[in-house]
Amino acid sequence: MPFLKALSRVQPGIGLAGSIAVFGSRMSLSRRGTEVMSNAPCDGMPSRGHQPPGGVLMNIGNIPRRNAIQYPDKTALVFEGERWTWRQFNSRINRLAQALMGLGLQKGDKVAVLTENVPAIVEANYACAKTGIVFFPVMSRLFPDDIRQLVSLSDARVLIFHPDFRAVVEPMRPDVPKVETFIQIGGDVPSWATSYEPFLQSGKDVEPDVEVLPDDVYCFICTGGTTGVSKLAMLSHLNALTAIHTSIGAMNITPDDVGLQVLPLFHVIQNNCLHPLLAAGASVVLQHRFDAVQFMKAIHEEKVSIVIVVPPFLWSWIMAVPEAIAYDITHVRIFATAAATFPDELKRDVLKFMPKAKLLYVYGLTESSGGNAVLLHHDNTFRKSGAIGVPNPLLGYRIVDHRNEAVPPGEAGELLLKGPAVIRGYYKRDEETAATFVDGWLHTGDIVREDGEGFLFFVDRLKDMIKTGGENVFAKEVEDALLNHPKISEAAVFGLPDPQWGEKIHAAVVLKPGMEATEEEVLSFGKEHLAGFKRPKAVHFIPMLPRNPSGKVLKHVLKKDFAEKK
Repeated sequence: MPFLKALSRVQPGIGLAGSIAVFGSRMSLSRRGTEVMSNAPCDGMPSRGHQPPGGVLMNIGNIPRRNAIQYPDKTALVFEGERWTWRQFNSRINRLAQALMGLGLQKGDKVAVLTENVPAIVEANYACAKTGIVFFPVMSRLFPDDIRQLVSLSDARVLIFHPDFRAVVEPMRPDVPKVETFIQIGGDVPSWATSYEPFLQSGKDVEPDVEVLPDDVYCFICTGGTTGVSKLAMLSHLNALTAIHTSIGAMNITPDDVGLQVLPLFHVIQNNCLHPLLAAGASVVLQHRFDAVQFMKAIHEEKVSIVIVVPPFLWSWIMAVPEAIAYDITHVRIFATAAATFPDELKRDVLKFMPKAKLLYVYGLTESSGGNAVLLHHDNTFRKSGAIGVPNPLLGYRIVDHRNEAVPPGEAGELLLKGPAVIRGYYKRDEETAATFVDGWLHTGDIVREDGEGFLFFVDRLKDMIKTGGENVFAKEVEDALLNHPKISEAAVFGLPDPQWGEKIHAAVVLKPGMEATEEEVLSFGKEHLAGFKRPKAVHFIPMLPRNPSGKVLKHVLKKDFAEKK
């Protein structure tokens, strides 16, 4: 079958059945790419992960089709009190798919969707997948000009948008001439747009007769990391399916589970929460946006068994709301997180409210189709404090120095990834693609080290390394030291040009509520805990760190702000 062939093409001898079976044993790929098997349990990979019912999935669109047959009357989706069974859900997806094709859209065309979490974005996701249309969920938290540029870059022929974003869409219409049809999701629909629900109902409830293969492009995901330069990552169906199967195995998802989807669906994290839950036949409770009280209320009332919070500090916000922590959520069995450090203190706070929960930390990036590259399972979460986990057995990995030569265990180097989850590149960005994907290896830009047991530890971002006085300083090492200060809750360290040192180390810090501190106090603390060349030379107190929608600190914003204030 095409999916098995595609998987085997990247990892010789391993088809989908083999990949699921591998979850039960420890398989690692050496930094030279050689397969090594042992009988030790693979961290984060249960011995009996559940393969999605119905067998192999050739493309994402087969998820609702198959579940409508397997579980026609089982709840698929819950949103603001409304429920859809798999039969109803698949019917709506088919109608939308047929309606889109009725506009003349064909396999390879693009549909952009601009909204926060509503059922329509899920329906459009699967409708596009069934027809081979490329699905582009626009990052709705960007500035209007960024949204306009990305929609134009995507070559979308249709833009589906929520009325909350009408003020963004209307003025950009002349600048996106390739968009032929605008479809508004509810509300008072303007004359230049079509109403979503009548449009969907105009399509027939018939499965699209389109051959969609694993190597076909499934979606565009906006990625700019923390640099501020946005690109469209091209994910194939094979990329997403690899991430989905990894997540099903890691969380041991079954049809009896209920998952809560509050993370924005314009993010690649959909491959680690929405799709794995639905692919395994579980039910999903969708929330429009994050609200601490509604989040905890949904877990309680819907008996949610799998909770995914990104980044981990979001849990701290929940704990600060008395009404939220009044709900009983002790039934949760999986608490998964990613995108930022997950300190032991925060883990213990989570377990106070979810004593039955298994903690799962996942590492990944958009270019590896989500948080599936490295996983740290509950059994090792405290024993290997600070680790990001063990590499996914379906991915090859290398840790290399600046000469692209492998470093020995214990030494830091850049993490390179290769395998069926690694994307093909960036849409219409050949130079960036060539620089990031070299000889089949994804250069993550992340510096990690591997201990003697095969666990990886995140050291820093390559671009965040500070070169000062002829020495290389890892920003994260300085940040970790500052976070030991009793008054500091968050810290971001970066370098700014300096005529004497090359770069001067600056620290932006957020103090804990009610605390006060001086620059000299923080600098003195640095003298006690850091070598001379690693100490910050300037400290800036700010109310909060600028972050992207994934929770990553935007250091380019800090550099720009404080460079201008020098």
